[in-house]
Formats: sequence, C-alpha cells, structure tokens
Amino acid sequence: MSLLGVTPGGWVESALGELADIRSGPSGAAISAEDRRPDGHPMIAPKDLADGRVRSNDVYRIHPDVAAGLSRYLVSPGDVLVTRAGTVGRAAWIPQECDGWLYSTGLVRVRPQGVAARYLAYYLALPEVQDWLKRHARGTAVPSISAAALGELPVLIPPPERQADIVHHLGLLDEQAEVHAEISRVAARTRDGLAWSLLRGEKLQLPR
Repeated sequence: MSLLGVTPGGWVESALGELADIRSGPSGAAISAEDRRPDGHPMIAPKDLADGRVRSNDVYRIHPDVAAGLSRYLVSPGDVLVTRAGTVGRAAWIPQECDGWLYSTGLVRVRPQGVAARYLAYYLALPEVQDWLKRHARGTAVPSISAAALGELPVLIPPPERQADIVHHLGLLDEQAEVHAEISRVAARTRDGLAWSLLRGEKLQLPR
C-alpha cells in the first residue's frame, strides 16, 4: 500500500532519492548581509516559495563574485525546491525565468530524473505527504528535514502520459487561482485609494 493508501494499476512507488538528485542549499556562513546587491545575482529564499510557485518579484540578489563561488547551487527549469527548515515541505517548481538562479540556505534542490517536476511539486503538497515530512523532521523550536531524510520519501508515480494529464488539469486551476488573486489585489488597492479620498471629505461620483 502506498503513502496515499492506494496504488492504481500501472503506477509504482519509489523513494525520492531513487528518482532525483537532492542537494541542500549552501551554508549560511557562505553569504552575509554585506554580500547583497540590488543589481546582483538572484537567489531564491524560502520566503519566495508560495502556492507551488517561485514568487520572483522580490528575491535577494548577491554580489556576482560571491555567486560565482556558489555554482553548485544553481537551479534549472525542471528542478523543484523544498523548504527544509521552519515550515518544512513547502515546494515550488522552477520556471524558465529562474534558469541559472541560486537557491539559499533553508532550501533543498530536487532535480527529478524519473518523474515530472510539476507533478512532483503537486505530490509534495498533498496532506498525506506534508504529514510524512513533518513526522520525519527533527527539532522542536525550528523543525528541519535533511536531504537524506527527504530522499526516503515514498513517491507514487503514474505513467508519463498520466503525469502530463494531471499537470495539465491542475495547472489550469492554478492559472484561474492566480487570475482571481490578482483581481483581489487590484480591488484591495482600489479600496485603499478610495478610502484615502473619502475619509478626507472628498466628494466622488460613485456608482450605487
């Protein structure tokens, strides 16, 4: 029986370490606050992972000379990043725009070889998988999971065509969710601007 309780016909279960190259981020001592530069090389941090995606609009940037010494920690499209400390197990797949970016301490890079990256990111978000990750984390004040422990995670793998189908349908829902989220953000900004005017006594022609 798989981690999800079922193994559909034609699906298999394998440890993540057998499906991917797994590498923890650089030591925190490798990068200091002084190494950050507004025009430097982008580096993805745990804060940039949300809703299965990399939020690339506010990533850290570090001095090119420092970045050059961290070439082992570059990401490529098709990689998946996973938070390894604090809120353990948040995952995001790497899009084309992040090709060649660095990833920081607190993240683990998973480079799949036997499973589609976006399928893996969706799998990692499942409640049963999140529960497994929390149970295998160490520490109390700041839980963390090692690359070795992450490599033991059982992954349920459908045939490639089924993976593509799953990614397609869930991706469509992701796009809809992003559109609605943007509408919500625009409405909130409009509300704040309107409140600023109305609460200062300005008279506006408003639809009723």
